Amino acid sequence: MPWLADTDVGAAYGFARSIVGARTEAELRRRALPALAELVPADLLTWDRVELVTGAVDHVAIPDGAEPSGAFEAVVPHAGDHPLLAAHAARRRPAVRLSEVVEPGALTRSELYGDLLHAAGVEYEIAIGVRTGRGEAVVAALGRTEREFSERDRDVLDLARPGLEGALRATQAHGRLVRALADDPPPGTAVILLDREGEIELSSTDAGRWLTEHFGVAEHPGWLPRPVAEWLALPPRPPLVSERDGRRLTVCLLPGDPHALLLEETVASFRPDALDRLGLTARETEVLRAASVIQGEAELAWELFLSLHAVRERLARLEAKLGVSTAGDAVARALRESL
Repeated sequence: MPWLADTDVGAAYGFARSIVGARTEAELRRRALPALAELVPADLLTWDRVELVTGAVDHVAIPDGAEPSGAFEAVVPHAGDHPLLAAHAARRRPAVRLSEVVEPGALTRSELYGDLLHAAGVEYEIAIGVRTGRGEAVVAALGRTEREFSERDRDVLDLARPGLEGALRATQAHGRLVRALADDPPPGTAVILLDREGEIELSSTDAGRWLTEHFGVAEHPGWLPRPVAEWLALPPRPPLVSERDGRRLTVCLLPGDPHALLLEETVASFRPDALDRLGLTARETEVLRAASVIQGEAELAWELFLSLHAVRERLARLEAKLGVSTAGDAVARALRESL
């Protein structure tokens, strides 16, 4: 890139480093737009998420109030109504200036210019587009009142674009992971997502109960119990482990995210209330407890002072009641219920 000095290249790579670790698209946008304006000075910055199939646009502009209220929605109901959005929605391409996709005369006669761009003080505009991998494109645009964007501006934005795309995909992957674990976690697993102040923002159903049972009640709703908060405040934060009543809880950070906690609980014994919920009789509970530590019907018969025939009958009734086909599956079902 002949237009770029070493300082420009360093600044572009610094931009990529400054947006790494953003947890959500909103946080990424808050970091990325001001950082882009440091690379390429601008008066107005916009962030548009475009659905590639429908052309629907979700639009954000900073600073707040720079655009006339409601003007964007009225003028650009579809990505095809804005030349820069249409260009980046159509295909992957380098940074492009507004003057390269629409003739100046046609632009100044358009509703886009009169009701939106000129009203917001934007005479020149340049944009980069990235793909999310989920049928969407995000277009980040910079506008200013005076002075057209240069070849240097375009080159430095092109150098910054891969970092923005990687960060955007990372935030979306992280969001999908956290939502999946929070809404439908695997058995024995829960997730807690914290905000920047360390308070609970999102939590799996079992997470709060496990923390309370192992570490006590938090001092305030939405706070972590004190032992967990103290552990979180002291790097390097090795896994926090608690063992109570035959249950072992491990708390650790999701890799790469200091605000997402992964909780995993294993149980070595059955909770009485879990066995009650399963509707097991005293004899069925006796067989289940023995099956959890002894393998083989003959060994079970010896341990329980029963005939082999009697053991097989009791196992069959237990398995039928729990809807499983083996003694091992019955034990696993009861352990899951005990979490």
